Amino acid sequence: MPASTKVSTAPKSNVAQQRILIVDDSRAIQAIIRRTLECEELGELLFQTAHDGADALDKVASFKPDLVLSDWHMPGVSGIEMLQTLRQSGHGAIAFGFITTDTAAECRTQARSNGALFVLNKPFDAPALRSAVALGLGRSSFRSAPRQPAGSATDKLPPPTKDLPAIESLALTQQVLFAHLGMRGFELRRSDGQGQFIQSSSQMIALYSSAGRQGVYAVGLLDCNACCLIGGLAAGCSPQEVRASQQQAKPSPKQTEQASRFMRAMAPLLKKRAASDAPSFNAARLSSQPAEKLAHLIANNTGRSDFLVQIKGAGVDGEARLSFMLA
Repeated sequence: MPASTKVSTAPKSNVAQQRILIVDDSRAIQAIIRRTLECEELGELLFQTAHDGADALDKVASFKPDLVLSDWHMPGVSGIEMLQTLRQSGHGAIAFGFITTDTAAECRTQARSNGALFVLNKPFDAPALRSAVALGLGRSSFRSAPRQPAGSATDKLPPPTKDLPAIESLALTQQVLFAHLGMRGFELRRSDGQGQFIQSSSQMIALYSSAGRQGVYAVGLLDCNACCLIGGLAAGCSPQEVRASQQQAKPSPKQTEQASRFMRAMAPLLKKRAASDAPSFNAARLSSQPAEKLAHLIANNTGRSDFLVQIKGAGVDGEARLSFMLA
């Protein structure tokens, strides 16, 4: 079996094996990305590599990847050209993320407009890449810690404090929502979620990081109605389009894109736990994970803020729920 198609040596899990196509003109970078993703958190994965966009397009039909991780600048067919070709050739279901040295805002804008889930810069942070890939594969990246024997040191640790609101200012949250929707026909208020917000139907899970900290800094959640309403109004959808998405419990791609942009805009409002913290949006994806996938985070977050949005305007009525948690 060719080296590029060997199964990961990570311990097996109960998650079905999924396929990742790594596209980069550097074999060293290909190897680094693969080694980073060969971990217990992501479980057993199947990898394939390609040296440029043209090579990757040739391998998509036979390999059938669940996720493509691509460089931006490559000889021949670039990463963005490959993404555009995939979308135009009926491969819209393949998740796609960029890992690139290019930090230009134009690249991020172009990537998002073509349906990329995330853009990470080299040198990348290993936990950030694993979290982004977990979302790209349609998973929750949060798993309960292994059970420790009774009397172990971890049993004696005090429970995490939960007195820090993830979002302190209701007024600033209202301003961000108004700027995103371009309308005032809504009411925003705090809600006592008590863990009931997480649902089994599609919801948007957004991950945030912070400079100087490893791993996930915070998580944002939008229920299905929030994706349809907030995303739909921001995208200029007709009331009929919004209602159809609500009834089917399936936000459209443009609703999902605008909901993701709203979650990005919320990053600066996240609570700073230290003066050096600078929360930033990392990635967002619709997920249909069951509630237990997020139960550990809900039970062990260090600060949570829940909001209820009542929208009455533009021919659309509905209620939406938002939640932000410090990880």
